[in-house]
Amino acid sequence: MRVSDRIAVNLQDLVVFGPKFLWRHSPRITGAEFALVSIPGFGEIYLRAGASDVDAVRQIFADRQFDMKTRSVADRVMRRYEAIVQSGGVPVIVDAGANIGAASIWFAKKYPKTYVVAIEPDLDNFRVLSENARLERRLIPIRAAIGSTDGFVSVNRSEFGWATQTVRSDSGTPIITMPDAFNMMENGVPFIAKIDIEGFESDLFCCNTDWLGDVEVVYIEPHDWLLPGKMTSRSFQRVMGALDFEIYINGDCLTYVRSPD
Repeated sequence: MRVSDRIAVNLQDLVVFGPKFLWRHSPRITGAEFALVSIPGFGEIYLRAGASDVDAVRQIFADRQFDMKTRSVADRVMRRYEAIVQSGGVPVIVDAGANIGAASIWFAKKYPKTYVVAIEPDLDNFRVLSENARLERRLIPIRAAIGSTDGFVSVNRSEFGWATQTVRSDSGTPIITMPDAFNMMENGVPFIAKIDIEGFESDLFCCNTDWLGDVEVVYIEPHDWLLPGKMTSRSFQRVMGALDFEIYINGDCLTYVRSPD
């Protein structure tokens, strides 16, 4: 990136997040592992110096990728959240491919009586996620991959460097299923699934998808662009197309919302 482009990006961050956000550069000076920055309206979050963590924060908190843009749809989702709470249940959100936990924090603030099960297989990402879980008590970090059945994966860096991809293997990082994740809370009720797992969605949706009958919203980022020719979106297209969900598009994310009765 050219110097002029870097200056422009930092000025935009200054406008959106305020001057304290520029502390994200501090690890380059202090040698610290992480920087603690403030997001207006959401509190603090740990970041690593470099583009990928900051890009995720911009996508979630500045571009508002998980906002419902249609008011009637947002109201419908909120009514479901309130109904779960009023019934004595605990709304549970599964953040599959949580990375450093930026989306988990967004969900925890948006729906303050939820618990967010944040699942991340990559060790480097998980270390930052664990630090962010210390700042948000309703964020439960789990080092694992999410898949259709139990097992193990190997975790590999993609050619892009910032993306990690999981492949089933005989040993390595454990796989948990969506029902496993949703059932981690006593009186937990499935509410939202957010899925950004770098192509492993082909495994997650290949079978054992009954959990979709319980959730109100599914956010998913497809990765055919990352793995051309692998048709990683085919299984979830087939499954979601057969269910009563409406689909909305916001940024890189497809948002499936259960259709009204």
